[in-house]
Amino acid sequence: MTNPPRYTLQPYKGMWSRYTCPQCLRHRVFSRYIDTATDEPIADDVGRCSREVNCGYHYKPSEYFKSIDHRPWTIAGNGNGFGYRPLTYKDFEPSYMPKRVISQTVKHYGANHFVQYLVAKFGREVAYSQARLYLVGTSKHWPGACIFWQVDNADRVRTGKIMLYNAQTGKRVKEPFNHIAWAHVLSQKSGVYSQKSEKTNDSRLWTKDFNLKQCLFGEHLLQYYPRKPVAICESEKTAIIASIYYPEFLWLAAGSLQGLNAGKCKCLEGRTVILVPDVNAYEQWVTKASQLSAALPAVNFRVMRFLEDAATPQQKTAGWDVADYL
Repeated sequence: MTNPPRYTLQPYKGMWSRYTCPQCLRHRVFSRYIDTATDEPIADDVGRCSREVNCGYHYKPSEYFKSIDHRPWTIAGNGNGFGYRPLTYKDFEPSYMPKRVISQTVKHYGANHFVQYLVAKFGREVAYSQARLYLVGTSKHWPGACIFWQVDNADRVRTGKIMLYNAQTGKRVKEPFNHIAWAHVLSQKSGVYSQKSEKTNDSRLWTKDFNLKQCLFGEHLLQYYPRKPVAICESEKTAIIASIYYPEFLWLAAGSLQGLNAGKCKCLEGRTVILVPDVNAYEQWVTKASQLSAALPAVNFRVMRFLEDAATPQQKTAGWDVADYL
């Protein structure tokens, strides 16, 4: 009798079991490989995109384990004593980008479509102030693009999400393609940094083997507002706009519907945290809040359901968020 495979694609259990593809960045099209012995994913990027023609991303477990230098292993309990398991991405320290990349981009707001949208709504002083507070950069990757830098609560730069918005509507530009890119990927491709060019006291050597572990957008502000209750929404844009209307909260962003996890939220220990999901995501974030509360008992998680109750059928179809209401 043939033994079942050790690693297999996660069975479909609803849209929560489908993720954002790391290549095409489409939501809910990516299936992760799981270890059948633990029912845990091997890594966030090990899996297959369902868009086989338009994307074709397929990172197999065999390729992942071959890519680990020197085939490292670690001791792990197996129920009958101790055995060994392959190291996964969770066992490695994150990579960090040099801090100077932020100062090089937090300017030229006159050419930044997202910031100009904020200027039209709130005036230049407020728009520029909030953009600098949240470390919003300007990118040349697409004319008018912005960079939402992810900086953790120890002031280490994890990456930057590059996005293009319409300056008049404030909506993301998704045609003829979804305009999203990552700063660490573009910098690697351009060869700006190499093994010999960048060493810092607070980061790993920044090389082509970049180990990305995202943090909450706006996380760097936690150290400056230790007493503020925290509100977490999905998008970076929403966090910035909501922070203008409700400054009594420290607004952070998970980055996506599936971007909220215990690893990102560990920095919130001792805080009261209000989760503010988009319309149609309330039930998923209620489930997520229960999981996070079990994993992080020192964090007081609550979920706001105002949007879910107040949304019209048209607003639910459009997937409104807090920013749309405000």
